[in-house]
Amino acid sequence: MQAIENKRKLYIAKRKAVRLFDGNLLEWASTCHHIVPFIIFIPTILFFSGLSIYYVLEGYIDKPLYIIPLSIGAILLWTIIEYTGHRYVFHYNATSTFGKRMLYVIHWAHHDYPDDTKRLVVPPLVTVPAGILLYYLSYLAFGYYAAPFFTVLVSSYLIYDWCHFACHHLNFKNPYFQKIKKHHLRHHYKDPDHDYGFTTTLWDDVLKTRLKI
Repeated sequence: MQAIENKRKLYIAKRKAVRLFDGNLLEWASTCHHIVPFIIFIPTILFFSGLSIYYVLEGYIDKPLYIIPLSIGAILLWTIIEYTGHRYVFHYNATSTFGKRMLYVIHWAHHDYPDDTKRLVVPPLVTVPAGILLYYLSYLAFGYYAAPFFTVLVSSYLIYDWCHFACHHLNFKNPYFQKIKKHHLRHHYKDPDHDYGFTTTLWDDVLKTRLKI
């Protein structure tokens, strides 16, 4: 396993993919095909969308217009999760051997092998429990309004997943896509200590982590 002693070091492997574990179970658990999140979370989005409609029709959601600011809040929350998770968790400067190995499996292998299609999205062993926790917290905060809030939050995550895959393997002429692709690839190929945001550069601008070149 490639050890990262200095997180500022840029190492881009010539190979397109890497196997980190000899055992098939561990290798399977640490990788994920980029279509899997859609198989799991599109039905989740449809379920909570239907639940939201049901709550509105039955009067459990008695102020439907509140869904609009909640949706904006869900999108904003995703951008915060995306930025803070990337900067403070994935790029945490671990000192222990175990910590370094864990972070390598979770994220740094993606930096070393950015074209590895199996390391572009977080495996379901992480995203499913995280999704359950986020819905539980949403329900504690918003009650029945958690259904539309969670729908938009998960939708934001799927948009991120698809765009992340596309940035590494596809190309679209859309100006916004080109902007986020340039931003993300600078993080990979210029300086991994900057440009942590993906779907937006907002938090890099606010927290002064946008690479100035």
